[in-house]
Amino acid sequence: MGENSFFQQGYSPPTAFYFQVKFPDFPEMDSSFQEVSGLKVTVKVTEKKEGGDNSYMHYLPSPPQYSDLVLKRCLVQNSSLDDWCRDALEDFKFKPLDLQVILLGADGSPLASWSVFRAIPLSWELSALGSTKNELALETLTLKYKHFKKDS
Repeated sequence: MGENSFFQQGYSPPTAFYFQVKFPDFPEMDSSFQEVSGLKVTVKVTEKKEGGDNSYMHYLPSPPQYSDLVLKRCLVQNSSLDDWCRDALEDFKFKPLDLQVILLGADGSPLASWSVFRAIPLSWELSALGSTKNELALETLTLKYKHFKKDS
């Protein structure tokens, strides 16, 4: 089946730029992000040679490792999410939270979603500010999480 046959059958790949991030503990205004990255899991393997047979190799998988989740958005004043980050990064009071990343179709209906578990803030960053630029101030929030799963 060729690549074009999907389109001939009415298949349209989802666009990756229309999404929502839901923090169940925070109001809807904390769910608008310009960019999300870091939903990645990898398994490393250790190579072990067969005892007495140098031509045979065993591959032993290690536990999965999850990348950091990076969220970017326009700077928001008086945000519950901002308070959660400041509690952790300034006062060292960490409260792990679950969240959900949802890919949406053109009509706003969910196409796919991923649940992220036990996230904590690792860093917060403000974009460069330039007086001669006509750009929005962006904040970048980096989270460490325990694991994620694709929702059914």
